[in-house]
Amino acid sequence: MHTLSAKTIAANCLGKNPILSVREDIMGVYANDNPQARSLKKQLNLILDRPFVRVALVTLQGITPNLQRDLDTANEIYQRECDAWIYPVDSITVNSTHLQILDQDDCASSGHSVSDEEDQLFDFGRSLGADIVCYYINTSNGGFVGCAAHPPGRRGFWVGNGASPRTFAHELTHVVGDNSHESDSDNLMSTPTSAITNLPADLTNSQCNRIEDDDAMESC
Repeated sequence: MHTLSAKTIAANCLGKNPILSVREDIMGVYANDNPQARSLKKQLNLILDRPFVRVALVTLQGITPNLQRDLDTANEIYQRECDAWIYPVDSITVNSTHLQILDQDDCASSGHSVSDEEDQLFDFGRSLGADIVCYYINTSNGGFVGCAAHPPGRRGFWVGNGASPRTFAHELTHVVGDNSHESDSDNLMSTPTSAITNLPADLTNSQCNRIEDDDAMESC
């Protein structure tokens, strides 16, 4: 049984100083769109006992994402399938409305060219304390609702308006472990994510191993 205080666990394991919000800094709750009962004891045990990946959240002003729904869905999958979890380090809103519809061709082709707008977007959130940043935008000029292509050295992905509850987890799993698409419609990495069957989505042992071996994963 763990006897450390919440503040000690937050400081030692998450790098959060004593002036903190239990709701945000420990529980990882940054929005009200998915209300549910949450256990502080369960969360503290999770922090102490399971590997996790830090993700920063950046929302473009004017976008209204289902942020907490996405986090909770991703955590349900990661905890159930890989015995790991996702820690949102912080959430901010930025005023760059011209990036709401992103000029980006990465996900529409096999090549990788970084557009000026993509370069601008992936600069945000880099000082929030996570190697990986999720951006909530409207869509791209290719009509996608999510994409994990990112500029070199700035790991991240974006989620668009109208994305399914599993798009956040799907794009994150492209970035963490470099997992590719799968044909099995039960798997998180099948596409489109709105058509995934037999929920919650599955991850294979190989996919979990790649996640766990990623440099962004850490433990208390």
